[in-house]
Amino acid sequence: MKKKSSTEPVYGNYVDKYHTSNRIEKLLMSDFLNHFRKLLSQTGLNNPERICEVGCGDGELLKVIRTVYPSQQISACDISPEQVEMAAGRKENDKVQFSVQNAESLSGYDDQSFDIVICVEVLEHLERPERGLDELVRISRDAMLISVPNEPIWRMLNIARGKYWNALGNTPGHLNHWSPFQFPAFLAQEQEFKITKKTYPFPWQMILLNRVKTVEKDRMSEQNESYYTNTVL
Repeated sequence: MKKKSSTEPVYGNYVDKYHTSNRIEKLLMSDFLNHFRKLLSQTGLNNPERICEVGCGDGELLKVIRTVYPSQQISACDISPEQVEMAAGRKENDKVQFSVQNAESLSGYDDQSFDIVICVEVLEHLERPERGLDELVRISRDAMLISVPNEPIWRMLNIARGKYWNALGNTPGHLNHWSPFQFPAFLAQEQEFKITKKTYPFPWQMILLNRVKTVEKDRMSEQNESYYTNTVL
């Protein structure tokens, strides 16, 4: 068997969890999508112009993004040409700008070119997650929404359902594992952004971050509003 090169892209495992027939998995995915939709609507941005999903897979989440932001310009990329082709072939994605890119090197996007950057179930697949996070920060102007599995709960559930026992429950392609304490610490290394909201749709963790200047602007706006109200009243 050919050994994977350390520079070879990690495609991860493309399991169609959004259309599962398992009742429990359906409930989990429904809860995940509800959390995603809610968090996406809480970015604090009144009228974002450009949104990007990094690691779009077959484009399922793009439908949710479009319901929250129906008129915004949306771009999406994935490392797999097959997945990008599948996503681009969906009728509802006809206005999305697709490209094939590695999350560790988003050379097709300029600095701060998107108001909101979304990255769901990607960082755990990267050989160099720090590089991936750097790239997300680089292309994001105001907000990032990032989700990864909640460990070790994720692996414990795999073991409970009889999956991947030889790998101690680790899903194939998952190279990085973060607990709810470790992942915020990992994100905090990027000091240009600040965590503003955290949520935990079982068995994932989902975090919203805003660029520091945006957070400070919102805080100043709240303080000014409070001062005005108290002064007038």
